Amino acid sequence: MRIEVSQVHIQNQTLHRLTLNPEITVRGGLIFFHGQGDFIDRYPSILKGFVDAGYRCILTDMPGHGRSKGKRGVIPSLGFADELLQDSLSLLEGEIVIAGHSMGGLMAMRFLFQNVNIFEAAWISSPLLDPMLQANRWMKIALPLAAQISPSTTVSTGVSNSDCGDKIDRAETDEDQALFHDRISIGWARELRDAAQEVREELAKMAFKKPILFTQGDSDSVCPIQILEDRLKKLPSNQISFKKIKEALHEPFCGSTRGQFLTHLNHWIAHELG
Repeated sequence: MRIEVSQVHIQNQTLHRLTLNPEITVRGGLIFFHGQGDFIDRYPSILKGFVDAGYRCILTDMPGHGRSKGKRGVIPSLGFADELLQDSLSLLEGEIVIAGHSMGGLMAMRFLFQNVNIFEAAWISSPLLDPMLQANRWMKIALPLAAQISPSTTVSTGVSNSDCGDKIDRAETDEDQALFHDRISIGWARELRDAAQEVREELAKMAFKKPILFTQGDSDSVCPIQILEDRLKKLPSNQISFKKIKEALHEPFCGSTRGQFLTHLNHWIAHELG
């Protein structure tokens, strides 16, 4: 794998980007979206199976995340995310896969449903189908008005390292560990709430006939697995695969469950995309 580091400029925002280039003939591309408070530099090893299969992967830190510029936790809008998607698509050709974790999983599902003819497959990790689950009661009540008055004000997501996985495995260095944060702007929280409602409605009538893999830890308290599982049970199987990672928290690709997780992911890549 050859990793290219670059910057991209979207709506006057300067963003940190990684491009993971295969050492073999490129057959397609993958666009990956990280979670809230997350960052992309920790994902090349997780996406290695896609790269080894010939997929060029594009990963970009959202504004206020990782090594991108901006106030921690402040993402401008869903429209900004849409523009980032189009920019990423312009760099890829062949079979395109959409993927994401947590908040990024929600984004990936939204993009998939809106652009079903563009994507040949999808991998969705621990999708954030209920963004308000961790919110305080006052936030749920005041969110519409607060988002209008002070959209860039940030609050805690309520998610800690202990909710996600083994802390020691979340980042390779102290510098990387410092890139995590637990902030979210009130305006972006409203956008995520609306996106989740849209995705839940689309998921209820999904008839996606191309391979899609959902992965999630069965002990996830951030995005409880029942929220996704109950919805998937109501769908025809089509090409849907759902892998529950035993005893895993919100990030099943961390810690003691990492090996189990990668076995499932790489088997799916070989079987469905190989």
